[in-house]
Amino acid sequence: MNLAMLSGLTAFALYAVASLILYRQFRGQSAPSRMAILTHGGAAVAAHFVCLWQLMITPDGLQLGIFPVTSAVAAVGGALVLLSSLYRPFEWITALVYPFAAATLPAALWLKTGYTARPLEHGLGVHVLFSIVAYAVLALAACQAILLFIQHRQLKEGHIRGVMRLFPPIQVMESMLFEAIWLGEVLLTVAIISGFLYVDDLFAQHLVHKTVLTLASWVVFAVLLGGRYLRGWRGVTAVRFTLVGFAVLLVAFVGTQFVLQVILHEPPMVS
Repeated sequence: MNLAMLSGLTAFALYAVASLILYRQFRGQSAPSRMAILTHGGAAVAAHFVCLWQLMITPDGLQLGIFPVTSAVAAVGGALVLLSSLYRPFEWITALVYPFAAATLPAALWLKTGYTARPLEHGLGVHVLFSIVAYAVLALAACQAILLFIQHRQLKEGHIRGVMRLFPPIQVMESMLFEAIWLGEVLLTVAIISGFLYVDDLFAQHLVHKTVLTLASWVVFAVLLGGRYLRGWRGVTAVRFTLVGFAVLLVAFVGTQFVLQVILHEPPMVS
């Protein structure tokens, strides 16, 4: 068993243990143990990054196929949750992040696409790095929006029930949501600018659809942030904009890459 397989299976098992601990605590109507989440989650994320290093760093360049990159986004998301949990009650998001991160590992390890590893030239590494981190931050914002929607729905029905009673107040959840969106929008802006600087030919590199959809997602998040500042948008309006913006971004990467790499076997020059 090579190092990629060993570290990937280790990460999968640790994510599963952390998720099981979390769900058992939720089921018992008790707040999740931050130490348990940080310990098992931290070890899982570390093993995940070791696995990705083995899978993505090759003698021919970076392997930026859809499954390794999706797994990288999940790993970065897990790392961001761990860091955020040190100063904000962000550990609740692990209920969504850890199972997803675990699910990406088998795909990254065993599912192959037509993507061939290529060297990143002309500073494209900056674009790829910021893109992955931006996707991860905005994915966390989408997870936060889902939990916030559930809170609002229960509050509208008259009372907060079940595990949602353990979550932070709605005001705190909304504040954390907009913090994530602001950070994600800044990172996405850098990713878009670096993409325009370093990509030579959008048409030849099959990047037109991805670029247009990414810009559309950027606009959705910009409108939301503008509405928050100028009109005080919050609640369900913020949730809807967040989920729409992330859905467009998801189609921009996952949809485009899936069609090119899995269906057409025509991988773009960059991810």
